[in-house]
Amino acid sequence: MATTIRALMGVASLVGATLASGIGPAEAADAWRHGVVEAKGDSGIIFMPTRFSEKYDIDLTMIEFVSSTVPVKALLAGEIDSYSTTPLVAIAAMSEGASLRFVGCNWPGMTYDLYGQADVKSVEDLRGKSVGVSGPGSAPDLFAREALRAGGVDPSEVTFANAGGGGDRFRAVVAGVVDATATSSEFEQEAEARGINVVARARDATPNFVRNCLVTTEANIESRRDVLVRFLASQMVGHAYAMDHPEETEALARETAHLAPEDTSPRFIFTEAKESNAVTPDFAIPADKLQWNVEMMQRNDRIREAFDINAFIEDGPRQEALVLTETE
Repeated sequence: MATTIRALMGVASLVGATLASGIGPAEAADAWRHGVVEAKGDSGIIFMPTRFSEKYDIDLTMIEFVSSTVPVKALLAGEIDSYSTTPLVAIAAMSEGASLRFVGCNWPGMTYDLYGQADVKSVEDLRGKSVGVSGPGSAPDLFAREALRAGGVDPSEVTFANAGGGGDRFRAVVAGVVDATATSSEFEQEAEARGINVVARARDATPNFVRNCLVTTEANIESRRDVLVRFLASQMVGHAYAMDHPEETEALARETAHLAPEDTSPRFIFTEAKESNAVTPDFAIPADKLQWNVEMMQRNDRIREAFDINAFIEDGPRQEALVLTETE
């Protein structure tokens, strides 16, 4: 069984919402609550594992959040068991002593762009203009800052504005609310149709950025390791299936994100992820890239001191999950 809850207003209502989904102690399968950022064109890949949770005796609840900065708060509050989004918010919490661990990276390739209005044809054109992000220290915020630097513009030369989730930020550019934004590359085709320019791509400007990793608590690893291993196995199998079945993955994205028939983002993001090997179903953890992200965050004054990321990587459950997927 798998359930989806949209907790887009924040954390407070999650406990009641999860209980209302039908999960309870009488269920034979083990309950697991997994947080993700709100469904977009990439949701066919992200949500495909829900179809494999029952195979591994996992009663899965997928909880959507409007921003990548919120799931870590829910995890630390004990309202979810894991989440998959940018590793940056976890790194920030780890730097403050949070007992969080990276247990896999499902989407290490950074399929992200910096978009600008029609008069913004290059990064240099952003001097004195506004850039929409989803909050300080978020992936859009830090990617935008690094993309600006790569293009020869100091971040102090632009104004950053909170413009909501990925889709909201793109629409803010279209509406002229902000001059530019950083968000998923899945909007490229719509951008072209609307006269919006792509002024930087993550794979060129910031190749060491990581888009999504799975994070849980040290306590979950110690007390629910078997459940975590089976959850990871279902995620691995689901991601592998998604990348091998493009039409089914696109259909799931349209259903999950309620996309219009003319929306081409599911096909675009799938093709880009496939061609660039951005999605890795074995969930290998790129420690070297994560270490770069730690140092990048210090450079941007988002953490006080850099630290060794290896102390916050727990690869054992992933390795066990790989064995489990190979034996079934």
